[in-house]
Amino acid sequence: MQAVDDDKALGMKVMKLSRMLRLRFDRRARALGLTRAQWQTIACVRRRPGATQRQVAELLEVGEVTVGRSIDKLVEAGLLERRADPADRRAHRIWLTAAIDPVIDELTRIGAEEEEAAFAGFDAAEQALLHAMLGRITANLGGDAIDAVACRPDPD
Repeated sequence: MQAVDDDKALGMKVMKLSRMLRLRFDRRARALGLTRAQWQTIACVRRRPGATQRQVAELLEVGEVTVGRSIDKLVEAGLLERRADPADRRAHRIWLTAAIDPVIDELTRIGAEEEEAAFAGFDAAEQALLHAMLGRITANLGGDAIDAVACRPDPD
């Protein structure tokens, strides 16, 4: 059986890169007092304002109880709010509050700085080519359908 060089396997390389980006962002977001679960929840609600807790959990691919804890802490901090769903009195919809604006500004700044660090030494054409190639790989694997509903974290 032949040994596999993980650095040559595309999937492994993408997983490693994703993990590195996430860990670097996590470290910086912690300085704002946010856990990964919290900033992912914020990013999800920002992309899908008015989603139910169940929808947020599905979009983040975590359990409702898990996302509920994150939402509870963010509500307590005044960054998110639950509003009754007019169509279903048992459900609540999750919304950002105005108090979250400076947090989002800072998360956006962190994301831009991390992207700048990741693309150090790449010119604009290389960056555009990489984005296009990753888009094609995503489309080849059916990612367009996933993107239509996903709320995966990518702090813009």
